[in-house]
Amino acid sequence: MRPAAITPLGGISNDQLSWQEQGRWEGRNEGINIGRQQGLTEGYNEGYVDGYNQGYSTGSQEAHVAGYNEAIDEANLAIQHLQAQHAAYQQEVARNYQAYEAERDQLRQLADNQSTHIQALKDRLVQHEQSALHYRTKIDNLLATHQRFTQEGVTHQEQCSRLTQRIQSMHQERVELDETVENLTLAKDANRLKFQEQLAHYNKTLTFVNAILGAVKFTLELNPELKDSFSRLFAGKYKQSVDFRISVDDIETAPHEDKNFALLLPQTHEFIHVMLMVAHGDELPKNY
Repeated sequence: MRPAAITPLGGISNDQLSWQEQGRWEGRNEGINIGRQQGLTEGYNEGYVDGYNQGYSTGSQEAHVAGYNEAIDEANLAIQHLQAQHAAYQQEVARNYQAYEAERDQLRQLADNQSTHIQALKDRLVQHEQSALHYRTKIDNLLATHQRFTQEGVTHQEQCSRLTQRIQSMHQERVELDETVENLTLAKDANRLKFQEQLAHYNKTLTFVNAILGAVKFTLELNPELKDSFSRLFAGKYKQSVDFRISVDDIETAPHEDKNFALLLPQTHEFIHVMLMVAHGDELPKNY
């Protein structure tokens, strides 16, 4: 495909440049033809002079003079004709030279305009390349930012998913904890009721034991002679009971050696001490 013609900045098209170039060459060829014609004329004159000289040497004096005059006239006409042609040639050369000078100046100005235009295009190209590089860098930064935000979004989504799972797990744990608290509350209520029942039994037992201790003490006070035999009997039964309870892991130590038992049941603790001391002669047994 043939490229489109470019109109120079000076306002002269490529066709006008071609016409000027053709005119310059036609003027040059015309000058060459005129010069060639002038050379032929000068050669003719030189041949005429040679012929005249030869004819003068062989003819009569009058013929010589007539021939000479005729030759002079013809030479003058030829010279006038050549002078006219020479003047026209000089004028044509002057016109062609002026046209050439004008065309040269015009072409030089056109070349300067083209150079300026080309430089301007180069500058614009450099600016466009710089702008393209700037926008390319900006686009790369935006793509990197988008990728980073996308990755952060994925990370946040994963974190949200983990948090959601954790919340669900904590909710499940809360439900289980509520169930455990409810069970513990029920167990506590049940234990409290059981403890109240045990406390009631303990108080009843304590009442019974205190009644027995009171009856035994009152009996021994009324019958002092029974104190030794009763003490020995009590010590034997007490030892059997303590040994059995320790063997089945119901207790770890004998009641009379337990300080907590002494604090909770001081009267019972004192009675046991008195019975054991009477049975063993004022000496408490060890490791009972």
